[in-house]
Amino acid sequence: MCGAVPAACLGNPVSRPRPTDELESLDARLAAARARNAPVDPVRLAGGAMGQGFRFAVEIVVTTVVGTAIGWQLDRWLGSKPWLLLLFMLLGMAAGFLSLFRAVGREQAAVDALPTPPAAPADPED
Repeated sequence: MCGAVPAACLGNPVSRPRPTDELESLDARLAAARARNAPVDPVRLAGGAMGQGFRFAVEIVVTTVVGTAIGWQLDRWLGSKPWLLLLFMLLGMAAGFLSLFRAVGREQAAVDALPTPPAAPADPED
């Protein structure tokens, strides 16, 4: 009897129902993997990068203008023209660029923390 139908002898493992917890866990893991590997919209990515670039450009200009204004006012008050204006203009520029360098460092740390994708197999024809 078991010789003709081996599945019947094993209790028909094909028709055994799987536990729903396993399937739900698998669905959750698949959804997470799809979300991690979803393609990035290039327009959205470029818009975000352009926004950041504009923000840093404005920040450098504003810190330079504020430093220059402080130096100009101090020069008028103390009568030391143009030395404090030049000093505070340079300090404003330095503050703007320091802010830019810190932001770039944070961005680089975030990129370094991303998992590295596996290397593509070497093409045997090369």
